[in-house]
Amino acid sequence: MQKTHPVDHYSSNILSLDFRIKEIKKQIVYLSLFRLFTFVAFVAFIALFIFHRQTTFFLTLSFSCLLSFIYVVKRDLILASELNFLSKKRLLNANEIEYLSHNYKDQEDGSEYAAINPYLSADFDLFGTGSLYQYLNRCFTKIGKDRFANGLCQFELDEDVILKKQEAIKELSEKNEFVQNFQANAMLISETGKELVNLQAWLDEPVSKLRFLQVSSIVCPLISLSWLAAVVFGPFTLGSLLLPILLNLFIVGANKKLINKSHAHLGNSSSVLKKYTALIKLTENESFESPHLNSIKQKLSNQDVKASLVLKSLFKLLNTFDLRYNWIVSLTLNALFLFDVQILFRLIKWKEIYKQFIPTWFIALAEIEPLMSYAVFAYNNQSDVNYPEALDSDFYLHAQDMGHPLLAPSVRVNNSVEYGGMPCVNIITGANMAGKSTFLRTIATNLILAMNGAPVCAKGFRFTPCQILSSIKIQDSLSNNESYFYAELVRIKEIIENIEKQPKTLVILDEILRGTNTKDKQLGSLGLLDKLISLNAVVMIATHDLVIGELENKYPKYVNNHCFEVELTNDQLIFDYKLKKGISQKLNASFLMKKMAIMD
Repeated sequence: MQKTHPVDHYSSNILSLDFRIKEIKKQIVYLSLFRLFTFVAFVAFIALFIFHRQTTFFLTLSFSCLLSFIYVVKRDLILASELNFLSKKRLLNANEIEYLSHNYKDQEDGSEYAAINPYLSADFDLFGTGSLYQYLNRCFTKIGKDRFANGLCQFELDEDVILKKQEAIKELSEKNEFVQNFQANAMLISETGKELVNLQAWLDEPVSKLRFLQVSSIVCPLISLSWLAAVVFGPFTLGSLLLPILLNLFIVGANKKLINKSHAHLGNSSSVLKKYTALIKLTENESFESPHLNSIKQKLSNQDVKASLVLKSLFKLLNTFDLRYNWIVSLTLNALFLFDVQILFRLIKWKEIYKQFIPTWFIALAEIEPLMSYAVFAYNNQSDVNYPEALDSDFYLHAQDMGHPLLAPSVRVNNSVEYGGMPCVNIITGANMAGKSTFLRTIATNLILAMNGAPVCAKGFRFTPCQILSSIKIQDSLSNNESYFYAELVRIKEIIENIEKQPKTLVILDEILRGTNTKDKQLGSLGLLDKLISLNAVVMIATHDLVIGELENKYPKYVNNHCFEVELTNDQLIFDYKLKKGISQKLNASFLMKKMAIMD
């Protein structure tokens, strides 16, 4: 059965959503008119009841109008919520059509995550405008984005875990409706990033005064109600009611610090928790086949405790707690029923029972969004990507027709490579702009995808999971009085120290030691490669320096030479960006300088 092209699928979704959105907007208009009618009718019937003293007929009609008004308001809120959800879902589909045309540079670029691994981020365009994050990310919650960004910088090295993630991503790529419903709900979350941090801070606070709060929250309201009954039906005067009121306010005041601290952590969090709960409920209600997705789902039901139901009880409590913002309501409820103390006691009891489960629930929720991001990538690029095979072996990489996913298929040039063994040094030589740096980034980017369980931009891909260290875009630092050359040496030293701790590491170098003279650069580069070979390292190095390629004569078992060549045809440079065996034989710098009239 032929699959629908992603563009056709998203376009069809937009048509269906537009129809539904139009219908809901009509209903909202009709409901608005009916709401106005019921309100006017309610006021009119109340007036008739007052002025004409008809005891039952007009009172019954006014009550019916009031009930109708309340129903219409509730229905209007439901429709407004559905309209908001469908609008977000429509935006998702419209955005995916843009992604398919490689128009994505107005999306979030994840620049704030570059500090996780500044070297990898800069060297392989992981974050920032036009980055891998900007192209792949479909996470909308703060915890999901954090998890996704970390996955781009901190790699999974366990082959079994990678395989489980692959199975999960494959399954999600076929669950387009579930994924889009999840994402549209996640888009509705308006969070500052502090809500879950504050929730965790509240959970970590030690429980205190529990017994006192429990007794007070039961006894004091009973005293108040009994006293009130005695005032209404018995001998007590109205003025005597001041005694239980003052007692209640005194108890609230005595616990004010604890109450305010809890509210500071939890205030205004109910709406965010409500929307997170909707995401959890969606996941709980979905059926999965892959073990990894079922494992995530099981984390949301600890010991028959359903996360969505428990969190629902919490955000309802927090909604009630937020009545404190209305000082008239707060004063009245505290004076009569010890309102703040009652809510505080119920919150502490909730924390005492469910505290242990909360981190697990949100970690599980954070796990699923990155998988969805890769699933969307897999669905959108189904004709250009394939799932790789992770190997438990010394370093090995075999890529067939591999390209860079950030390049559109119309301009992408694919190459095939096979490297293996430890040590292993792969030297890439070639002229300026021939494609050396892009090739290095292509290898790193596809390895990053592969170690996240995602499909790669290749017809075939077999690899050994490994750490990736690089030295490509080194920055000097005026503030630290650090030259470019010194900064590069510091980075190279870090790489060597890391290899000594973790031998299964791919080192990617591009034009190293640029801050010194040619002879020094050659000696330094050859010395560094000698050192890396002695450490059993796996190295890919791009260079203009053809002398480096002669290292193959010294280490024929460990060193491979490949190159990108350029052709001069009709006074024009022609780049084919195809990887070839051997050392580059052609240069283009002087030709380009003459073309641009920089030199004669």
